[in-house]
Amino acid sequence: MENLTLLTRNQAAKLSGISGKCFNYLVQQTPFVQYLVKDESNYFVQPEAIPLIQEYYSEHNEAYHFYNNSPEYIAAYHVARMLNLSFRELVEQIRRGNWEGKYVEIPKCAPPPPDLLDIRMNYFFIRSAVLENRFNTIEQIGKNTNLVSLSQLRQYQRAGLLPQPAHLLGTNLYDETEIITLLPSLKVQVKESFSEFVGENLKSAFDLLNQKQQELLRKYLRFRENGGVIDYNGYRSAPQIANKDEMIEVMKRTISSAFVLIIAGRCGIEDDFHKNPFQRIQLPDGFNPDVFDIYKVTKDDYLFLSTKRKGKTLINYYQQLRPFYYYLLDSMEEDAMDDEDEFRKFTRIKRRIMKFLQQFPRKDSELNKADVNTRTKTFLTREQMVLIKHYLLEDLRARDPLKNATMWQLSCTTGIRPEELHKLKIEHFQLDYDGYLKTDEKGWGILRLPASISKQENSPSHPDYHTPIPPDTVKQLNQFLSFIYRKQDQSFPKGKGFLFRPDYALPEYQYKKPMTFGFINRLRQQLDFLDDVRKQDFIFKASRHSLNNIIMRTFIRDDISLNDLAKRTAADHQLRHKPTRSVGEEYYLSEISKEQYYQVLDATINFPWDLEKLKVWEEERGYRVGTMILEVESFTDNLDEENPERNDLQEQLLKIDSELIQIQQKPKGMTEQQWISKRQSLIASKKKIITTLKGV
Repeated sequence: MENLTLLTRNQAAKLSGISGKCFNYLVQQTPFVQYLVKDESNYFVQPEAIPLIQEYYSEHNEAYHFYNNSPEYIAAYHVARMLNLSFRELVEQIRRGNWEGKYVEIPKCAPPPPDLLDIRMNYFFIRSAVLENRFNTIEQIGKNTNLVSLSQLRQYQRAGLLPQPAHLLGTNLYDETEIITLLPSLKVQVKESFSEFVGENLKSAFDLLNQKQQELLRKYLRFRENGGVIDYNGYRSAPQIANKDEMIEVMKRTISSAFVLIIAGRCGIEDDFHKNPFQRIQLPDGFNPDVFDIYKVTKDDYLFLSTKRKGKTLINYYQQLRPFYYYLLDSMEEDAMDDEDEFRKFTRIKRRIMKFLQQFPRKDSELNKADVNTRTKTFLTREQMVLIKHYLLEDLRARDPLKNATMWQLSCTTGIRPEELHKLKIEHFQLDYDGYLKTDEKGWGILRLPASISKQENSPSHPDYHTPIPPDTVKQLNQFLSFIYRKQDQSFPKGKGFLFRPDYALPEYQYKKPMTFGFINRLRQQLDFLDDVRKQDFIFKASRHSLNNIIMRTFIRDDISLNDLAKRTAADHQLRHKPTRSVGEEYYLSEISKEQYYQVLDATINFPWDLEKLKVWEEERGYRVGTMILEVESFTDNLDEENPERNDLQEQLLKIDSELIQIQQKPKGMTEQQWISKRQSLIASKKKIITTLKGV
């Protein structure tokens, strides 16, 4: 190189190994400009500048990449965006000394944009100095939490819902801890605000009443809510309302609905707009609630209800309207007692109201059969239960197939009711330190369902034995828990919150109403093992019905003594029923032991939720031979004309079952000893026939 005299800039760049663009920029900067030689209109480079420029480029290019890739530093253009400044405005602040000690500067090795030619330094800010280990951009906060998506976070920002420290107002920086702490309540607030917005447009039946009608209804609901008892005309209401919040809402909705139908009828509106909440946005012309005085209801008003509603619905109306009107009459009668004219007026009002109420059917037996909505119950086999779970997991249209399958299996094995699922909390289960179901040495878990979320607040788990959960269901629940723990933010502790929630990120956010099971409509088409009627009538509660049926209809071979009272009591405990015991059993027989309870459940519902393993399990216990299920029901459901001996035994078994049903309670003509002896004799005969049938 020392033999060369002068080089063109392209030659020098090639010899240096630096791109022509960068080399041409560097050679024009201090201290390399002195090595440029101008010859007329061209510039040449002295060869001795090349190693100096190489060293300079290597040092500063390496430093640039170090700071640019380090999480401890933030490039200046990012900081400018955070502060809602232009890059030049930030550089001017640096030059004025505003950021002294909070950044490092590296000389540029490439030419800056034309509008920034005077800025010859790359600036990198020390992250902890700028953000103080707490401030961050919306984009970065969005990456650091799974409570909401980044798009939702930006929506909150645009709506002005995200607070900013005073010194950061106007910037794109927020206190990350403050925002993440706020997000759960903010998310709920936004959801509920949206619901209120929808509710304002989709008016409820109560909203369609006038002010006087609403005030009468509010007064009645407050009275009932506070434990008021209605005792009038031979009717007495319960002092306490089970599931109070839900039932008060039912009362409000049902009574309001009845009044709206009467108002619509009096206004001559034939269109049943009240059925569709979206039609309530724009009320029909002529709808006027003032045409109806609640005290002046007549028997003719009943027609506006009966012509548009089925018999069962009319019974529901009666069950809510009767206590409401009795409350009004009781108050009126007391006020009218001291005034003869007022009492005559009250008597006329009472007569009209009573005539109105007398029009309603009170029970199903008063209805025509066509008006009774009877649904054919479905009782599934274990194999069908497992098949349905598989169908739910494979449902491509489902938003939450794992949740649907978990609800199904839980109901099939614990008997939890559909209306209880939305209240079920993770802490109702016995948990380990990691927030998953704790198990005993055989893999069983425990559910402690409290009375407060159960049917009528009167159907909790057994006080001592609780509700056992079979091992395969424990595994399913733990799999679902693992899934929702990954979805919720790390700031929420595991083992807390609602198990089935509308938003996985919010453990304490609950469905406002009992869950609907839309996936059942899609499922029905796959249930080829059911006849058309049962397929059409299939509901989620078939899981609970089938649980009871499987326990009761399984003949336990390992310990025949479990097949009577122990099995019946175990089924009642698992479904959280009050045990169906006769007077003699209630007072002269002890409670089944925990060991007996688990023995019954182990023999009936502790089966594998895998089709192949299930077949082996049933064959080993004598419940299946090939494709035939050999449980008690198979001995009586289908008589076999080709096998007279078997046919005769089946007939005998049917008669015994019929007799046992008839003497489930002690008949009046029998002594206690005769009754117990008769039952024992029939049960012994039944066991003998079943044993014989297995060999026929």
